[in-house]
Amino acid sequence: MKKKHIAMAGWGTWWHVFPIKSLIEHIHKNPKYSQKISKIIRFGQKKSLEKELFDELKQKYPLLYFQNIVSGKYRRETWFSSKLKNVRDIFKFMFGIFQSIFYLVIHRVDVVFCKWWYVALPVVFAARFLRKKIVVHESDVRSWLVNKIAARYANRVFTGFDWVFVKSTTVGQILSDEIISKQSIKNPPKVRDISQKNIELTIQEQLFYSDPSKTYLLVMWWSQWSKRLYQDLQNTIVSNPEIFKNYEIFVVLWKENVQQKELFEKIKNVHTFDFLSQSEMWLLLKHCDISLTRAGTTSLAEQKLYNLKIIMVPIPWTHDQYDNAKYYVKHYDDILLDSKDPDYKNNMLKIFDDYKNFKKSEQNVDILSVISKAKDVIVNELIS
Repeated sequence: MKKKHIAMAGWGTWWHVFPIKSLIEHIHKNPKYSQKISKIIRFGQKKSLEKELFDELKQKYPLLYFQNIVSGKYRRETWFSSKLKNVRDIFKFMFGIFQSIFYLVIHRVDVVFCKWWYVALPVVFAARFLRKKIVVHESDVRSWLVNKIAARYANRVFTGFDWVFVKSTTVGQILSDEIISKQSIKNPPKVRDISQKNIELTIQEQLFYSDPSKTYLLVMWWSQWSKRLYQDLQNTIVSNPEIFKNYEIFVVLWKENVQQKELFEKIKNVHTFDFLSQSEMWLLLKHCDISLTRAGTTSLAEQKLYNLKIIMVPIPWTHDQYDNAKYYVKHYDDILLDSKDPDYKNNMLKIFDDYKNFKKSEQNVDILSVISKAKDVIVNELIS
């Protein structure tokens, strides 16, 4: 049987790029898949998140290849400058299609997997021109324009939610095996004297030294648009000590927000992390009760695996995050906190007051089986 050559295209935020990374890792970890695939070509752009993740994966999986292509972007703004950029980007998009045709032929690609964003669309058009198989996965409750177009030409469309497309198969989200719980928090092998100044505690130690009778709150606004939200949270905590004394708060800042760390350094029950990998995130997901987060589908799905009560603050100008949040409110009784609401700060305080004694219930769920399901279905389609 001829081994498959698979192209994967997608660009965007961590929560759109990570699924492709997870899919690649799933293929290489399972011989039943890796034996049927001889090459995976990752289409993207050089100065991008997908290139960073590719470089990490390439060290472990030598059969990966990266192809840099250009692509245009459609801007909905009515400004004259946006219209000019849209005209310019038509030519970039056309050039990206010719690039993609060339690379698909050179690599003898059999099937194209499309995830999200404009860099994927030239690859889809090229695959259509060459009559290659196209597989699409849409994460959100309401599809973005790129996947709406890609789905028209796809041989198979998978979704994270029901009824996103008329002809599609719901498989859930593509999640990483790295968020699977490995163990419970135990006494660290070497319990250090935490009274020492400037000691850097590990995530295990911060959880271990926290008060288990309190409600554990996980805060992770992983985007460059979150500076104001961190400031609002810090002001709310400082102004309402009687409410927040019931919480142990774990704040993940991410690269774009490391400068916000000083906001929380003097608050005793707040623990900050500059960055956590997915292989570390499971510790917080397992032990926290509530989360305060954006409304990206991959992140929400990871939190729901560990049964967190989720307080969602969607990015204001994104329709997809509001739709995702409304879905979780309806189906899981989670909470939508709208930062555009004039009373947003008071609403935030009321929520924290209502849930100050909340402890989540434990779930007896085989997380590995749940995570593997979507990836197995998609990979089987890619190699069929």
